[in-house]
Amino acid sequence: MKKTDLLLYCFLALFCSFVMTAQAQKYPKAKKVKTEKAPKEDDYYDPYDDEEEYQKDISWKQKGFEFYLGGGIYFASKQTANYYNGAPENDINLHLLTNNKYHWDDILVNLLKKAYPSMDTMVLRNDYNIDSRYSIAMDIALGGRYRLAKNWYLELSYSFRRASCENKFIFDNPYGIPGNKENPPYSNWEYLIAKEDRHYIELSVGYIFQNNPIAKPFFSIGALFNYVRINSFLAIIENKSYDLMSIAKYPNWVPGVDEMPNYRGWTGAGYGFSFTAGLKLAVSRSVSLDPVFQLSVGSFGNSQELPGFNTNLCVNYMAGVRIVINDALFFKNK
Repeated sequence: MKKTDLLLYCFLALFCSFVMTAQAQKYPKAKKVKTEKAPKEDDYYDPYDDEEEYQKDISWKQKGFEFYLGGGIYFASKQTANYYNGAPENDINLHLLTNNKYHWDDILVNLLKKAYPSMDTMVLRNDYNIDSRYSIAMDIALGGRYRLAKNWYLELSYSFRRASCENKFIFDNPYGIPGNKENPPYSNWEYLIAKEDRHYIELSVGYIFQNNPIAKPFFSIGALFNYVRINSFLAIIENKSYDLMSIAKYPNWVPGVDEMPNYRGWTGAGYGFSFTAGLKLAVSRSVSLDPVFQLSVGSFGNSQELPGFNTNLCVNYMAGVRIVINDALFFKNK
């Protein structure tokens, strides 16, 4: 062994002895006293300098319940929207309106000819929007969570979304306007407005990150049950509304004559799954604001009450904010 190595080892041994002696003098041996047992990891013990901050954080980590009310915006897939374009292949369509003599007389004589006296006739153009889309809808949600452990939770929620779809259709006068030298064909635009109610029940399991006492990211994966109901479907012709759902029930309607209805409820159940991500912002030990984003994949209208409804899986989106309270609000000692 080299002398330099021997000197180095001796110096390290002396230094360690000096440190141990200094520490022993600084912290003399204390009398044995009875101390409380430190909390287990499952009790979520995590010391904070600020007691209030500690209490706020610990209430979101313990096992217990949370309840929320949420709102946001919903983007429905266009996949099912063509059901509302008025085409004859759909169960509710414009031909049910124009093929009925009494409805057509009302449209042609009382509406179109009054608005355009020089018109001799009008013809429904067989040109339908095959790229129909829903408008942005409002989302309302109610839900509850049970915190299984520090990071895991189960969630059950209900959501309501009313989707609207608007389309145009055209009446043509193929002979043009009498008296017009060029006499070109004349067209008039009218409107279709449909409202569709969607109800969602979702059961999901989620994970929340507890690294920060205030901002806590989370995500969940869930199974969806949905229920679709056509709320209304109107044709608006010269500012007069025609209820196409009622006309589809009584396609052979004659004034003053009872008719057996072609009854349909225009409702249907469906299924799917969802992925939700969000950020819990703990305002206090019992209240938080949770911005969320949800992607859902679902099939709608699986019922004989909605013949022709597109039941293929489609992607929908929701973005919103939840106001959340936990059970610490009711149990002050929690």
